[in-house]
Amino acid sequence: MAQSTLSAAMSAGPWTKVRPAISPWILQALERMEFAQMTPVQAAAIPLFLTHKDVVAEAVTGSGKTLAFVIPILEMLQRRETPLKKSELGAVVICPTRELAEQIATVFSSFLEAQPAEEGATSTPNRGVQLCVGGTNVTPADDDRVFREQGPDILVGTPGRMEELLKKPGVRTAELDVLVMDEADRLLDLGFAAPIRAVLGFLPKQRRTGLFSATMTEALTELVRVGLRNPVRIVVKVEAKRGSIANDIRMPATLQNFYHVARPENKFAQLLRILQHEASDAPRKSIVYFATCAQVNYFFALLARESKAGRWTQGLQFFSLHGKQSTKRRTSTFHAFTHTGSAQNTALDSDIAGAANACTSVLLCTDVAARGLDLPDVDLVVQYDPPSDPKVFSHRCGRTARAGRTGRAIVMLHAGREENYVEFLHVKQLPLQRYPYLLQNDLCARSVPGDEPALDDLARALEKALHTLIRQDRALYEFGMRAFVSWAKAYSKHEVSYIFRLAELRLDHVACEFALLNLPLMPEVARWRESNKEQASLFVDAMPDLHTFAYADKQREKQRLASLERKDERPAPAPKPQREAWSEQKRRKEVRDLRREKKERKRDWQAQQPPPPPASDEDDWGAEERAAKKLKQGKLDSASFDAAFFDSL
Repeated sequence: MAQSTLSAAMSAGPWTKVRPAISPWILQALERMEFAQMTPVQAAAIPLFLTHKDVVAEAVTGSGKTLAFVIPILEMLQRRETPLKKSELGAVVICPTRELAEQIATVFSSFLEAQPAEEGATSTPNRGVQLCVGGTNVTPADDDRVFREQGPDILVGTPGRMEELLKKPGVRTAELDVLVMDEADRLLDLGFAAPIRAVLGFLPKQRRTGLFSATMTEALTELVRVGLRNPVRIVVKVEAKRGSIANDIRMPATLQNFYHVARPENKFAQLLRILQHEASDAPRKSIVYFATCAQVNYFFALLARESKAGRWTQGLQFFSLHGKQSTKRRTSTFHAFTHTGSAQNTALDSDIAGAANACTSVLLCTDVAARGLDLPDVDLVVQYDPPSDPKVFSHRCGRTARAGRTGRAIVMLHAGREENYVEFLHVKQLPLQRYPYLLQNDLCARSVPGDEPALDDLARALEKALHTLIRQDRALYEFGMRAFVSWAKAYSKHEVSYIFRLAELRLDHVACEFALLNLPLMPEVARWRESNKEQASLFVDAMPDLHTFAYADKQREKQRLASLERKDERPAPAPKPQREAWSEQKRRKEVRDLRREKKERKRDWQAQQPPPPPASDEDDWGAEERAAKKLKQGKLDSASFDAAFFDSL
C-alpha cells in the first residue's frame, strides 16, 4: 500500500491548485461556505479520487474529511460520459450513526443547490441525494418508494437500512462509481461487519472506494485488504518537537489538552466550577461526556431542577443527548444546541435546562456524540468519565478545535490510581497538561486556581443542596440509583482495567459525587462495605421511607398511591404449607420399608409350600357350574360339555 504523510498545517493551499481542476460552480459554493483554503487531507485525497485511486485516509478529528470525499463524488458523477438512469446509483456513502448521515446529506444538498442546470455539453447534472437511515418514521418501503420516484444519484445512510434498499429489485448498482465509508473503524466496532459485507456484495468491483477515519484498527486493515484494490493511504498527523526528537501526536495542533485531578466527593462541584471558569471571559459552547445514558438522564434532571434556583448553575444552560432517547428528541436537542442563541432554536422545553440568556451552553451526552458530528463553535470538551475504549479519547476531544479553531479539552480523574491514565495517554502519543483545582467563595463567583483542600466546604454545601432537591422528588432519587449502578458496571468493564479498578475507589465518596441519599444494594457495594468497615466516611447513609416518598409529578404520584391502595386491599396470601420435619419423613420411610420386607417374606414362604391335594367332588361341582355358564354364554359347545361331565351311554 502506498503511503503519504502530511504535515500539521491546516492550510494546504487554494482550491484552484487541485488537479484535475474542480468545476467552477463547486468553487463558488466553497467560497460561499467560506472555505477559502484546503486542509491537508483534502489536498491529498481529492486528486487521488479524481485520478481513479482507492483512498484510505487517517486524519485527526476536525481536519475536513467530509469535503475530502463530497467534492470528488460530485466531480466524478458530473464527468460521466453517459448519464445515469433513474434506477441507477452513482455513489454510496455509509456512516455509523443517523446524525452523521444526516450531516453528510446536508453537505451534499448544500452543494447541489448551487449546481447549474447546464454546466456544459459533457457534464451530467446530479439528480440529488437520498438519506437512508433507521430509527425514524420512514420505513424501508418508504425508502424504496422515494428512490423509484426521485431516482437520486447519491445514497447516504447507515449499513442496515442501506442493505434493505440495495436488495430491492428496482435498485441498480452496476454503474456505481464510488463507495465511501466514513468513520470506518466505528462501523466495525458497532458490529456492522455483516451488513457492510452484504452491501459490498451488491456493488460492482470496478469502483472507487474510500475509507475515512481518525483511527486505524486491525479490523479496518482487514477490510482494506478485502474491499480495496492497491489503495493509497493518507495519514494526517500533528508533529511536535521535544529537543531533537519528533513525536507524532494524533490531535489537532490548535487543541489544548488537560487533565484535572480531584477526590471523588469534590468532582461534581469541580465540573460546575470548570464550566463557569472557562466561560468567565467569553460565551462558550461546551460538551460534557458521561459513561452511561442513566448518568446523562440523572445529572440533566438534577441540574434542570437546580437551575430554577440558579445559585449553583448561574450562567449555564444544559442540553441532554444519548442513544436511548427517541429520534425526535435527539434531533431536536442536536438542533437546539447547534443553534443556541439564534432564532432557529426550536427545541422542546423539556430538552433544555437553564436560563435562556445563559452565557454557556452545555451538552451532557454519551459517546453517541463523540465521533463524526460537526458541532459548530464548541470551545470546551470535558470528559467527566474517561472513555472505556482509549481510542474514543481523541474522538471526544476532536469535537472542539475543528477546522483551525482553537479549543480546550479536559479529562477529569479521581485522585489516586486513575492519575496513571495520564502516563498511559502519553504512551499513546496524547500528552496532557495539568489543569488546576479551582477555588472560590461561591460556585457562581469567579474561580481561582489553587490546591485541593482537605475538606471542600462549598462542595459539601452543593451536595446538601442537591439532597434537598432529591428529597422533594422520588423520580430524582430513582434516577440517581440507576445512574450509580450503571456507572459502577461500566467502570468495572473498563478496557484499561489495571488503572480503573472499582475495588480501589471509595464508593462512599463516589456516592457523595452522585449526591445519593443511600448506597444501592448491589454486590460491588456489599464487597466494599465488608472490606472498609473501619474507615471514617463523609457519606451519611440516609435511606428514605419509600412508603411515603412522593413523586413531584402529580399524575405519577397519583398512580403510586393507587398502587399502594390496591396492595393494601389485596387479601393476604394463604400461608404456604410447612414441610414435614426431617424426623417424620424418616419415620414414614421406615414404615414403607418394613411393609415391603413383610410382603417379600410372605412370597418366599408361599413358594416353599407343597403342592395342593387333588380336587374333591365339591371342586368338581364348582367346575361344572363354571362350564355351564360358559355353555350358556356360547363360549363352550354342548358336545364338549357332555363329554366332560356325563358318562357315555
